[in-house]
Amino acid sequence: MRIGIGCILLTDLIIRSLSIKAFFTDEGVLPIEILKQYNWSPVYFSFHAISGDLWWQILLFIINACCIILLIIGFRTRLFTFICWAFLTSLQNRNPFILQGGDDLLRILLFWAVFLPWGERFSVQKKSNYSTDYFSVAAIGYLLLPCSVLFFSALLKTSPEWRSEGTALYYALSLDQIRMPLGTFLYQFPGLLKALTFITFYIELLAPLLILCPFVSKKIRLFGIICICCLFIGIAFTLYVGLFYIISIVSLIGLLPSSVMDWFENHCYKNNTEINTANNDEYKSSSVNHFFYLLKNYALIAVIIFCLMMNLGSVKAFPYGLDPTIVSYGKILRLEQNWGMFSPSILKDDGWFVYSGLNDKLQYIDVKHNRSLVSYTKPNIGVTEFESDRWRKFQENYTFNNNNYMRPFYCKYLLRKWNKEHPDNHISDLTIFFMKETSLPDYQTKPIEKTAVCYCQDKEQ
Repeated sequence: MRIGIGCILLTDLIIRSLSIKAFFTDEGVLPIEILKQYNWSPVYFSFHAISGDLWWQILLFIINACCIILLIIGFRTRLFTFICWAFLTSLQNRNPFILQGGDDLLRILLFWAVFLPWGERFSVQKKSNYSTDYFSVAAIGYLLLPCSVLFFSALLKTSPEWRSEGTALYYALSLDQIRMPLGTFLYQFPGLLKALTFITFYIELLAPLLILCPFVSKKIRLFGIICICCLFIGIAFTLYVGLFYIISIVSLIGLLPSSVMDWFENHCYKNNTEINTANNDEYKSSSVNHFFYLLKNYALIAVIIFCLMMNLGSVKAFPYGLDPTIVSYGKILRLEQNWGMFSPSILKDDGWFVYSGLNDKLQYIDVKHNRSLVSYTKPNIGVTEFESDRWRKFQENYTFNNNNYMRPFYCKYLLRKWNKEHPDNHISDLTIFFMKETSLPDYQTKPIEKTAVCYCQDKEQ
């Protein structure tokens, strides 16, 4: 799991680096001053928000990449797990408008990993004081995390589309922004979509219980893990959700029964770690160590309770919730979470963007596709309109009215970028239109609504 999570961190960093100027500098879509004015908690921290210069971001990205590589090979694992968690949290705090549920899962998983001995095997470390069978308070916290993602996601799916009508996947695949080719194929079979909707709901609801129940056999627990993996593989081939599916699958590796890892080591990789359990009580070897051992466990128990209460508080039927003061303490470690993916109902508003720029010849051109004429026609494949899932998520958040303060900065960024890249075809102003398409039952849609979401001018001209 350590190696898999490390590879995901490195992949995510590479994807972010492709848009480093746009997402993390003051020349991009979210200057630091605006971030701290509208979307910043006093307890948040971000190294990336110290400076809005490009060189600073590049330096942090390089350091981050080096730390991730050291995590992957298992060098000083606990230290570099903490550093990677700090870097990831810093990145997420710098631009929260490009995040999705997988980012929360990855961040909290790294938090629990700081307290787990996941560098004791398959690493540069050749000796270990930990036996193959391992149990701790931190292990409970980790065990509950991937199970909570699905179980509470199911509890939050309260709409008729999920519970009775079975139309949730129909509406999900009606969103051209995220529909993949296999999703387009399945979209034409309403009966199959209805069956898959109920299968998805009950896997989310029941599979975590199979994993958590202490009275079931290892084979049943493994069956639950396989069901969840199949669910995420299905999501990967039908919906464009970035790295969410692979984060979820890799997070399950640590839940595999020991017999699976024994088989892997016997057939695929010989683990040569020398195991010495004589010093297994290292934390209890002195009164001071014993004190810190207990302090750590009590703190982790408090974190587990906080996470459970945070999730339970999101369920309407649960009568209690955390006090805002307590939630603010959880924000220090970015433990806040809500697994309401496609909940309580499916978003039915879809659409596409049109970027109309006025050039020096007083002609309107398509800035997005570099075309001489602006077309408001629906794209053939909506998912190809985005450079990455980060851009898709940003533009999704961009359309919400409570985020309208972001719009001028995004518009100005695009205008400056175009004029820099096309010195012979400058544009003096840019208008961003959103063509809203709302899905209805039986493959029908409401009439397209054309809305100008932002307008900006090049004041240098």
